[in-house]
Amino acid sequence: MKSKSLLLFGILSFGSFSMLFAQEADVAVGRYIPPEKDSVIEIFKCGDKYCGKTICIKDNAYPEKDKDKGVPGTPYLDHNNEDPALRKRPNLGMVFITGFDYVGEGVYKNGKIYNPRDGKTYCGKFTSIEGGNKLDLRGTLCSLSFLGKTNTWTKLSGLNLDESRWDCTFKTKK
Repeated sequence: MKSKSLLLFGILSFGSFSMLFAQEADVAVGRYIPPEKDSVIEIFKCGDKYCGKTICIKDNAYPEKDKDKGVPGTPYLDHNNEDPALRKRPNLGMVFITGFDYVGEGVYKNGKIYNPRDGKTYCGKFTSIEGGNKLDLRGTLCSLSFLGKTNTWTKLSGLNLDESRWDCTFKTKK
C-alpha cells in the first residue's frame, strides 16, 4: 500500500511540475515592440515550440526614395530574401521566428530568426525578463555563435494601433 501511495504522489507531483513549467514557459507569449518602434511582433506557441510573426508595421509602404526596392505606396515585401520565390511575400504577417524550445528560467533556445532587412537567417535565443514584460532577443551567426546582436523588446502597452500609420493583420482594410 505504501508503494502505491508513493507512486501516486510521484505521478501527481510530476503532473503539477509539468503544468507549472508549461505556464512558466508561456510567460513570453504576447505582443512586443522592438527598439525601432516600427512594428509589433507576436510571440506565440507553435506546437510545442515558440514562434514569432509581424502583426503590425508602421508606415507599411515603400517611399518614393526606395523605388529600386518596391513600388512606392505599396506594402513592404521580403525583397532581400535569398530565395527569389519568396521576394514577393509581404513582411506583414510573416513568421520569422521559428522553432524555439523553452529550457527553463525564462530562456528559449535552438530556434531560427529570419531578418527581412538583410534576407538572412540567424540562430538565436531569447530570454523573458521582468516577468514577461520584456524580451532580450539575441541573433547570432549559426557557425560563430559568439558573433551576434541583442535587442530588447518591450511588451505592447499604451500604443494606439488604431492610428492610420499602423497596418495590422487584425485590422479591417478600408
